[in-house]
Amino acid sequence: MLATTHPDQAVELLDIEHDAVRALIQQLTAEEMTLPDTIRYGLYPDQKLSFKDLLAHLITYEAYSLEALEEWKRGGKHWISDAMQSSAKSRRVHFSGIEDRQHKSLEDILDEWESTQTQLKQKLQQLSDEDWHQPAPYPTAEATDLGGMMEAILVAPPRPLYRHLPVHIPDTFAYIQAIRQA
Repeated sequence: MLATTHPDQAVELLDIEHDAVRALIQQLTAEEMTLPDTIRYGLYPDQKLSFKDLLAHLITYEAYSLEALEEWKRGGKHWISDAMQSSAKSRRVHFSGIEDRQHKSLEDILDEWESTQTQLKQKLQQLSDEDWHQPAPYPTAEATDLGGMMEAILVAPPRPLYRHLPVHIPDTFAYIQAIRQA
């Protein structure tokens, strides 16, 4: 997969994403963030997630993107690149990212989300267009560059470009209203 954006545009779109998540965090109480079964969209039918769980889910893809970027720089291929191409493996990634963080407190999840998104933004800001369009340092079935590899992890369909939150909470006002009316 080849990148569909430039690193500057990726950062701008991630800023929109992170600002939207941050705005929700600021509007929700701790109790509201941990209410189960409040996320209705973009999930497998057997999931009943809280906003805290959704944050764990968002962290997962950004954390794997950071790991994959570091592996790329070392000339290797992170396993997440292949996992995102497989329905069964991407499903396991989806579930395990949430399950691996269930034991964490809300405060820990909020701290991890803040740290992960900050690191991702910093790493992307350090990339030049040349870095972004560098071909894969490993054999690939289709042309792949660094930006394309990152997009395959961060922007896998049906997600809008560098936006993951709207897949799960398409209307933040309606989401907050629904929680408060329950």
